[in-house]
Amino acid sequence: MDHKKLWIEPGCITCGMCEFIAPKIFEVTDISHIKADINLQENADLIEQSVKECPVSVIKFQNQK
Repeated sequence: MDHKKLWIEPGCITCGMCEFIAPKIFEVTDISHIKADINLQENADLIEQSVKECPVSVIKFQNQK
């Protein structure tokens, strides 16, 4: 069974990079949000790219099998 979890830790600077990379997953207003009902399995590549590109490293993705 796959166990996947996505969250944003405190310290987000709302730069919008995550939303630019994955607009189906992230929404940046005055804070960054993860949109509801996201299929983490189908979007794993975009999520991992967002994690890598986050300038303050606050996007966390637990991708375990």
